[in-house]
Amino acid sequence: MTTMLAGLRLRLWREHDEALLTAPGMAMGEWSAPGLNADLAGAVEQLYRDGVRRVAFDRPVDLTGDLDAATLVQAMVLLGELTSWAIVVDWELLVGAHLDVWQRLNHLHPPRQLPDHPDAEEVLADWRGTFYLCKCIYRQGPGFVQVRDRRSGSLARFTIDVPEYLTAIETLLPGAPSAAVPAEVLAEFVAEGLAGTAGDLAWWLPYRVRRWPYPSMIV
Repeated sequence: MTTMLAGLRLRLWREHDEALLTAPGMAMGEWSAPGLNADLAGAVEQLYRDGVRRVAFDRPVDLTGDLDAATLVQAMVLLGELTSWAIVVDWELLVGAHLDVWQRLNHLHPPRQLPDHPDAEEVLADWRGTFYLCKCIYRQGPGFVQVRDRRSGSLARFTIDVPEYLTAIETLLPGAPSAAVPAEVLAEFVAEGLAGTAGDLAWWLPYRVRRWPYPSMIV
């Protein structure tokens, strides 16, 4: 049975450090995430501007089929946007049969738990030990998008300047019906690990770089 959700709810705090979350003034209440038709990127930016530095999802991100596609894509887009602003995310991931999916998601803030993964401790240790900001990002210039992807441990760089592909990226950024993107373009993005699909929906996996955290010599 598929669980239909009106939308994720997030608990909010002003502080990254878990040890300080119960200190006076750290809690910022709860927030109902807007749906896919809303401006998720703008909503997360406003959270950051309001002082939010840590959030907790109210339920696992479930890849087993028990979560409707719209909520799953909403969660994935939110994870990318929150990570891009360096907001810590407390979340759980249920992988079901998709045991290796974490390798395409390891640019996102590591989950707290992988309750159904047979190698959860090993995977979580790897994810946490290799996570850093800007691991898989895109930046937009005049007439092109550049992707820098280090999820595999080495740098893969893509410069995309074909108008049809640029339009597809813009469509996928907030999450969209797969049919809204040319099938061959979506297939190429999925093959390169740049897009994900859930049901009849798809989304763009790299997140936008907000501030490069490294010296210019290694950009």
